[in-house]
Amino acid sequence: MGFKRAHKFAPFLTFIFHDLLKLRRGVVMKNLSLAFPELSEEEKAVLCRKCYISAAKTFIELMAFPVVKYDQIEGYFSDEAVNMGRAAFERGKGVILLTAHFGNWELAALGYPKKVGFPLSTLVQPQRNGYITNWMVKARTMWGNKIYRTGHAAMTLYKALKNGELIGIAGDQRGPEDGLRVPFFGISSAVNEGTATLALRADAPILMGFMVRQPDNSYDFKLHEISTENLPKDKNEAVKEVTARHTALLEKYVREYPDQYFWMHNRWKY
Repeated sequence: MGFKRAHKFAPFLTFIFHDLLKLRRGVVMKNLSLAFPELSEEEKAVLCRKCYISAAKTFIELMAFPVVKYDQIEGYFSDEAVNMGRAAFERGKGVILLTAHFGNWELAALGYPKKVGFPLSTLVQPQRNGYITNWMVKARTMWGNKIYRTGHAAMTLYKALKNGELIGIAGDQRGPEDGLRVPFFGISSAVNEGTATLALRADAPILMGFMVRQPDNSYDFKLHEISTENLPKDKNEAVKEVTARHTALLEKYVREYPDQYFWMHNRWKY
C-alpha cells in the first residue's frame, strides 16, 4: 500500500484523535493562539483540524515506509538540493542535515541521503515499548542510513562529523527552561543550541531541509544552507546567532504552511 492509498485513512484518524478523544487539542489551540494572535477562534479551530489531518497523513506514511519503493519518492528531491548537498560534502568537514517536525521529516531523512549518495547518521531515543524502538531503527536504516543510540549524544555526533559523515538532527523542540532563548513567532522561546554548537566546533555546514506536502500529497523537498558567516566573536553569542538564523527559517516555513507543523508539542511550556 503506497502513500496515496494510505491517505484514505487520514480522515478516520482525525475523527478519532481530534474530534472524539481531543488528544492534545488544547495544546494545539494554545500554540496557535500564541503564534497567530490575529486569527479568530473559528479560524484557529479550522487550522487546528487541518493540523490533525496533516499529522495523520504523516503517521500513515510512516507506517507505509516498509513497502514504499525509492522510485516512488525519488522525484521529491530536486537536482538543486542534490547539488547543494554534494557541494557541502566537498568541503571535507562533514554535513549537518537539520530538519524540524514539519511535513514528513522522517521521509526527508530517509530519501534525501539516498538521493545525494551519502548515508545519514542519526540518533534514536529508545522508547518504552521495545517493539517501537526496533521498528524505528528498521525503518530509518532500510536504505543504508546509520543509527547511533542516545548517550553522549554531542560527542557521538561530533565524531561522526569529524569522520566526514552526514548527520541528521531534528532541532526544533523546546530547549531547557534556563537555557538559550531566541525569537520564534515573536516570542522569546527556549531552544536547543546543539546544532549550532556542533557546526561551529566542527566547522561543518548546516543544511536545513523541509519536506513540504503538496496538494496532491506528493512532496517538494526544500533545502537551505544556514549561514555561519559574520558571526560575533564571542562563542556563546555566535551559537545564539546561528540558532536564531535557523529558527527564523523554520518560522518562515511554518507561517507559509502552518498546518504542516507538529503543533502537538507544547512548544511554549515556559
